Amino acid sequence: MESRPLITGCFLGCTAAALAVWFAILAAAPLSASTWKGRELRQKYREAPLKLGPFRIQPAFMLSNAGYDSNVYYRPEAVADYWLTAGPAFDIYLPVKKKFLVHVFESPQYVYFFKTKSERTWNNYLNADANFLFNRFLVSAGGALNDARERWSSEIDYRPRRKEEAWFGSLLWQASGKTSLTVGLRRVRYSYESILFEDIDLQERLDREEVYAGATVFYQAGSRMRIFLEGEYGVFDFKNPANPGDSWSRAAFAGVEFSPFGRVRGRIRLGFKEFDIREAGRPGFRGIVGDSSVSIRLLKAFSVRGSYRRDVRFSVWSGNFFYIEDWAGLGSSLYLLRRKIRLDFDYGQGLNSYPSASLDENPWPGRRKDRFLVRSAGLYFRLKGDVGLGLTAGMFRRTINIYGWDTERKFASLNLTYEF
Repeated sequence: MESRPLITGCFLGCTAAALAVWFAILAAAPLSASTWKGRELRQKYREAPLKLGPFRIQPAFMLSNAGYDSNVYYRPEAVADYWLTAGPAFDIYLPVKKKFLVHVFESPQYVYFFKTKSERTWNNYLNADANFLFNRFLVSAGGALNDARERWSSEIDYRPRRKEEAWFGSLLWQASGKTSLTVGLRRVRYSYESILFEDIDLQERLDREEVYAGATVFYQAGSRMRIFLEGEYGVFDFKNPANPGDSWSRAAFAGVEFSPFGRVRGRIRLGFKEFDIREAGRPGFRGIVGDSSVSIRLLKAFSVRGSYRRDVRFSVWSGNFFYIEDWAGLGSSLYLLRRKIRLDFDYGQGLNSYPSASLDENPWPGRRKDRFLVRSAGLYFRLKGDVGLGLTAGMFRRTINIYGWDTERKFASLNLTYEF
């Protein structure tokens, strides 16, 4: 595609510019890391409990979905099974002469299904970044290589294998004690296995490359609150030349980030996005988007939380190259017996809205809308520190205004959490 050389040139140019900045400030930079992100990185490094030569390691064990699912594929013809996802995880830190810190996250996880043997698999998640720490600058570069079989979206009921290759670079400038600026570039390639979903090949439909360029201004409004303004431009190129889904987007966001150690935690991020398919005549999107999740500790033994997300998602359906995903959730946690036991309650509703009223071949009675409802309750026991083991049970319901694809599933699972 014609845009690929431009994307590659932009990526290489920004990388070269970041390296030029690094060489320019290397000699004069102090040995301390006084940017806010540099301080956070050094704190995580110091808190890692295991030492192995120059390495610091934060180990963990991931356990989720160890239980029963009444509808593994979220289909009208339900397939029930017992399953689990489990495996280790490691955050590894390597400092070099106080100016350079390498961080690697590695987590191999095994997915086991008792009866559905075709879904048994190993997933692996690998992320790495190199950080140059200076007095007023933080230069970061890194990448990710994730290979997993999961349910990647609320639209695809199967669990296709997907490989994700990502590269990124960023520069943070601490302009003052309260104000900072970050600019960055990120490229991601998604590769799906060739599998049919309602007679549509996921590989031909969804294999693509995404490139994002963005800038964010931060203002430290308090010791536990950071305000930000963000701009982002995205380009999306699909691997299949016959796929007319090539597109672009631009968006502006405003929001606030809260410290993970305060009574209010999480992030609020809301903005406006323009999204257009390059092929003439295809509908686009103009509207509000967001990605927010906040928890508030109202009392010592009681907290509430809320989440909201809305964005453009690429679709597998012919005639609809994207849909708008809306999701809102509310929840609460009640602590008992000197915070040794936690009771969780969560409620969520979602809506997928499609822009076109018909497929290319088959007319619909109207625009497709998928509605979701999820309710769950959990009982967790504190094991040590912020580590808890608990049982979660709930139900999921989806209704679609066409084809009679309404589905329902019930689930109960054992989970391990590190945020008790």
